[in-house]
Amino acid sequence: MPNFREMSRRTALLFLAGSLAGSTGCVSKALSGTSQPTVLLLANNRGFYDVNVYAVRSGSTAGRRLGTVTGNATATLKVPVSELQAGNMLVVLVRSVGGRYTWYSPAVQMGSGTVARLDVVQTANGSLGQSQMYSQVVPQ
Repeated sequence: MPNFREMSRRTALLFLAGSLAGSTGCVSKALSGTSQPTVLLLANNRGFYDVNVYAVRSGSTAGRRLGTVTGNATATLKVPVSELQAGNMLVVLVRSVGGRYTWYSPAVQMGSGTVARLDVVQTANGSLGQSQMYSQVVPQ
């Protein structure tokens, strides 16, 4: 049966090995420096409620959360290209914070020199059904 000193040494070595493994993983991610290409989504929330915006990769499942757009405000959200659907199509899910409504955008074709524009329109009861999303060519 191992004595107390030997067990303490093993525990310390295991702790040290775990710490080193965890820190090297963090450092390698931080130093990789490879930034993923993104497309811009210019969101304009014309309603009272804040909304969360999610990228939809396929079907009707919410993927990555892109950000929150506060009520009566605009925000520029960066969408990683990996979150686009096949054919560079962008679909987003808009969900009211504190409300019960969601809205799925139509698929919008994204390409070089284009940005997506999202106009979130909320009715008096909080419905998002009048919202719109479209792409716009950025003037050079």
